[in-house]
Order: sequence, then structure tokens, then C-alpha cells
Amino acid sequence: SKLSMSEDLNGIALKAFSFGKDLYKKSKNAVLNVSDFEAKVKEATNSEAWGPSGTLLHEIAAATTDDEQKSLILQSLWERLREPPNNWRKVYKALNVIDYCVKNGAERFIEDVLDNMVQIEDCQHFKFVEPATGNDLGCNVREKAQMLLELLLSLERLAVACAEAQRARVWLDDSDEGSGGLTRSSEDASRTRQGGGDEDEEELP
Repeated sequence: SKLSMSEDLNGIALKAFSFGKDLYKKSKNAVLNVSDFEAKVKEATNSEAWGPSGTLLHEIAAATTDDEQKSLILQSLWERLREPPNNWRKVYKALNVIDYCVKNGAERFIEDVLDNMVQIEDCQHFKFVEPATGNDLGCNVREKAQMLLELLLSLERLAVACAEAQRARVWLDDSDEGSGGLTRSSEDASRTRQGGGDEDEEELP
């Protein structure tokens, strides 16, 4: 029918657009000599109105066990925290990635974050009011920064958060063994247990 043909064409057009966009990003990163994990951090902290997938967060956190990759990841995250106010989503997402890696990444990552905590502290004073609506969108960044600092400054809370993340990974490993070896991140596992799909992306404020 004409309707189904139209839907098929729309689907093809969307796939072509998505492929072209991905190809453009990869080409741009190659020209700028951006490493794979720098590119992953940029993807996880883009300006889209939804958060990164759990799989992407897991890949970034897992890479913090390598000192060179960890340094590149942190460098990219610190750069995101210095984005201008109108890029508040990038700053907010960077804080979320730091939070995830603190709970799921290497111990040395936590130490490096503690050594550079002033960059997170600065986010407590982040200000951005949307001109069109007058809404204080900067409050999202300020609140996330405060929550992250409270976690980092409490060894007890940090230990509990890391232990919970570890239990989620163990649960994931056990479930993967019974699902034909399909792999998912602990964040995806958490979403699955809460009724969400493996690749659900969190909608931002």
C-alpha cells in the first residue's frame, strides 16, 4: 500500500541520516586526531536531550583501568566542565559520567578526581537561565555537582556506592551466562531490573 511504502521510505531515510551523521562524526574525529575514548566521552556528553546508553558508560568506565586512556577520559571530562553556560547539558552529562566512573571505574580514577575536585566544586556556582522561558536550567548542574561532591567527600557513602555497583556487575555476569553470552553494562542491568530496556537512554531535565 501507499502508506506502507511511505513508512518504508521514511525508515530508509532515517537510517541513511543516522549513518551519515555517524560517518561525519568519525571523519571529524579523525581529522582532529581524537582518540576512540575521547570520542566516546564527547558522545556521552553531547548536547542532545537524552543521556548516553548504559553500554557506552560501561565502556568508558572499563577503560579507566588503562592509565593512558584514563588520562584522556579525564582530560575530556574536565574540558566539558568548562563549557559555556548555554552548553549546560554537556556539563551536566560530564558530571553524570564522572559519577558513573567513580562507582564503576578504576580506584585510580577516584584518586585523580579527588585531586581535581575543585573543577567539580566550581560547578556548584554554575548559572544559566533559558532566555525564552526564564527557567533556571543551571540548577540541574549545581544539584548534580553537590550530590557528587557529597559522595566523594564521604568514604562511607563512596564505599557503599561502589559495592552496589559491584553487585550489579556480578548480577549482570550471572545473567549473561544464562543468556547465551550477550553482554550488557551494569547500568543496563539496573534499567532492566527496573523495567526499562537494555538500551534505554535517560531523558534529561
